[in-house]
Amino acid sequence: MILGIEGVSCVGKTTLAAALATHLGEPAVIPCYYHASPDPSRLPKPEPFTAEHQLANIAQFLDVEDLRLARTLLALAEGWDVILDRTVDTLLAHAHAVGRMHGFDCDDQAQLAVTSRTVAMPDLTIVLTADPEALARRARLRKGMPTIFYDRHFSEHFNAYFDHPLAPAVVRLDTTTGSPEDLTERALDHIRRHQAGKHPLREAS
Repeated sequence: MILGIEGVSCVGKTTLAAALATHLGEPAVIPCYYHASPDPSRLPKPEPFTAEHQLANIAQFLDVEDLRLARTLLALAEGWDVILDRTVDTLLAHAHAVGRMHGFDCDDQAQLAVTSRTVAMPDLTIVLTADPEALARRARLRKGMPTIFYDRHFSEHFNAYFDHPLAPAVVRLDTTTGSPEDLTERALDHIRRHQAGKHPLREAS
């Protein structure tokens, strides 16, 4: 099984991935694009102002996706489940959000760029959401965090993309209600239901 963990920065994706790994037989956890890149300093800036720049950025991230895909395929071949800390849907959600904020629309071109490549596609994606004010408080603790990543409008557009993602199955979990342990249990419930062939539960975002 390939599980994707999604959401804007500071929402708790890496923390949840680590927590789930302890309950799922220590699957391979594939890091996000930043940490999977051989040289994160060469990754593009997060806020392009034209469709052309956004599409060029996606091309760069897809090169990193090739590395993530190779690690995913190796883990699956060795019999391990996989957790993806971000998926290719994050590239499209980002393009959607930035485009809405800066007055351009490259959604169709971005999707074509992604779907024309072989990528690591999750069987189930868990999208984490949080109140924008809570995200802003968390982000302020991270030195150098670009402000766009906790901008209310960015979060709204990013999350709206997941109404129609590439991933075949998506559930949303609010990280601002309950304890981290409760969030892990809710995520595990969705995973078990998915593995049992049941439809994911719908939870308020």
